[in-house]
Amino acid sequence: MSKNRKIWPTLNRKNHVRQLFCNNLNEKGSSLVLVLLISLIFSVLGLAVLGASINNVKRTEIRELDIDTTLSAKVIISEVLVKLQENIDKNGPIKDMLKKEKPSDSGTNYDVQLYIEKTDTENAFSSPDYEVKIEEGNYGDYNITDEISFKKDNYLRVFKITVTYKGTEANNPTIERKATQNVILSPTPSFLNYAVGAYGKESGTTNNIKDDFGNPLSALVINGSPDIIGNVFAPTLELHSRAKYIDIDAITGMPKPPDETGLFHGPSIFGTLYTTKVINKRESTPEKAPFYEGVFKEKDDGIKGIPVIKSVGSNFVDMSFPETFSLKWTESGAPPISLKADGTLDENPSYSDLDCSGYSTSSFYNALIETDALVENYRSPSSEFTYISAIITGDENIRTNELSDMFQNPKFTCKHNEKPTEKKLFLLEESMLETYNGNNYYLFTKDINGTSNTLFFTNIDKKTEGGAPELLNKYKKNASADETDNILKLTKYLPTDGLLLKNDDNHEKGWLVINGSLEINGGSEDNPVIIKGNILVNGDLYIKSDSGNKEFINFDATIYVTGTTMIDNVNIDGALDDPTDDPLDPNSKRKQLVLISNGELKIVRINEYDDVDYSVAPFSKELVTLINEKPNLKGFFYTDKNATLYGVGSHFQIEGGVFAREQLIINAIRYNFNPKNEGAINQAKNLAYFDHPDSKGKRSRFYVEYDNRVITDQLSSLPRVNRLQVIADDLVVK
Repeated sequence: MSKNRKIWPTLNRKNHVRQLFCNNLNEKGSSLVLVLLISLIFSVLGLAVLGASINNVKRTEIRELDIDTTLSAKVIISEVLVKLQENIDKNGPIKDMLKKEKPSDSGTNYDVQLYIEKTDTENAFSSPDYEVKIEEGNYGDYNITDEISFKKDNYLRVFKITVTYKGTEANNPTIERKATQNVILSPTPSFLNYAVGAYGKESGTTNNIKDDFGNPLSALVINGSPDIIGNVFAPTLELHSRAKYIDIDAITGMPKPPDETGLFHGPSIFGTLYTTKVINKRESTPEKAPFYEGVFKEKDDGIKGIPVIKSVGSNFVDMSFPETFSLKWTESGAPPISLKADGTLDENPSYSDLDCSGYSTSSFYNALIETDALVENYRSPSSEFTYISAIITGDENIRTNELSDMFQNPKFTCKHNEKPTEKKLFLLEESMLETYNGNNYYLFTKDINGTSNTLFFTNIDKKTEGGAPELLNKYKKNASADETDNILKLTKYLPTDGLLLKNDDNHEKGWLVINGSLEINGGSEDNPVIIKGNILVNGDLYIKSDSGNKEFINFDATIYVTGTTMIDNVNIDGALDDPTDDPLDPNSKRKQLVLISNGELKIVRINEYDDVDYSVAPFSKELVTLINEKPNLKGFFYTDKNATLYGVGSHFQIEGGVFAREQLIINAIRYNFNPKNEGAINQAKNLAYFDHPDSKGKRSRFYVEYDNRVITDQLSSLPRVNRLQVIADDLVVK
């Protein structure tokens, strides 16, 4: 028993040792498993990290290849544009054909010559990495519905350039990108290609430019911060932080000297700036940087208001206003205005070239020629009784609504002796407006509505007693030598549907030719005045509100003005392309105004003190939203002299463009006025970019968006040059 008791401790110790040994082995085994497991985990993680790194490198390489391929396709497109322009410029037959009025007037096939240059351009770009293809574009994109008829009568052509580029790199898949760009070939001057621009002093005098507005040598001066969507042309661009504005003296009613606002960001230009010199005179607050990238949502996609800068080059095609005006005047069928030896225009057209011979036996017509007619109830005392009697009879018949067509429609059918045309020319003598009080329908609708005829408004008078009759843009107001500008206040005589001097079947417009000055007033927002037809003004032009309130005019017109142009307190929209379209439908296609003024251009009181943000709060910061908003000035505005525009109290939304041949000065701020009363402009003096919690992202009070449809929509009436320009449209990369 005792023996057994001795054994158990021994056995227990052995078992305990064995257990300890086993436990030790188990612990070591567990540790080994744990070590192996951890090693496995880290190995997997390492492989994962390594794989991810390799994939990231691979993706980066592919992304870089994608970017390089896209960029290369864009570069090739730009090179194709340059080469196409070079080839067309070298083509002698094309140059000769452009001297003719239309392609069908030339014996050489215009499109064959273009095909040759198109093919030569394609062949100049031969590479295994890319393919270049140039083909006819879609004319319907530019509201040209009858392509065949259009191409017979016009030199403009639409091409589509496609570059297919294949990016290759070792051990990476091939990346293919297709860049497509529509191109317009047009024989029009270069100024129509830009959203904003000025040519500068080298192209004219600057006698009327004030130094305090900007250096007279600077083509384009930007004071403050406009938004510009499109390309800008400025051989010299001068930038200032403070915008200038002009207030009206409450006592005298005259403009005060220009004053300055506070400090603002620079201009935002979403496009290409063509310049040789940027003169940055901006202050350090809010920033010295010349351009402002903006805070639009599209900035996240790389779309910023900092332009690509390129040299102006030597391809700018200018025009001569006197030559263009004289040519358009003659094309209208009106008696021509000749060019003097110094290249300027004669003051008045020649009466001897006015053929109204069908009225040679009409005592009423001859009374207008041989007397001063009825001008403010004044009759020439030296006139023969038969003429005076004819005038009295005519006056009486007109005032009593005599049914005779001569008196219900006091226009005379005439034609130009040197160039008889199919179009009819109707003469409306100035005195008829002061005499006539019948149905306005007969003045500006009969023989006019729905036609492409010409209505010629002038004063027939004699400068000297017994002298030959002349066509004058001034008339004798009374028996003294006092002369007053002959101004036609057009809207006063228009019917409710406006001036419709356009053939809607073939879309050809006629001409209203004014030998004198012209004033056009607007209507209400619900009932705007509609002007369809081209206009020539041998005098000054006033497009203005007559009521003191903002007025509205819808244009489908090109207007040439020899004098100065004033646009005051009106909104300009495009007339409907199809008059049956719903005017409230934003998708309805509208035309526009192209205004070409030989004298200075003044645009004032446009949507004065209106807020720059129209969307419901929070205000939209999308650039595309701004682009799709309705403009308040739908047109292209050009002056052969200077223009100074103020987007301080006014709110400009131009869809088209603005260009000055000498100097253009733009003043613009980002601000909403509160209150918006007549003295609100006084807030501007101390305004700065930080004076509004949202001012940094606020849209500018001066906004311009380029619209190339000014070329395609108004082509037949635009200035012509003897050179085809290659104008790039939208670029799409897929």
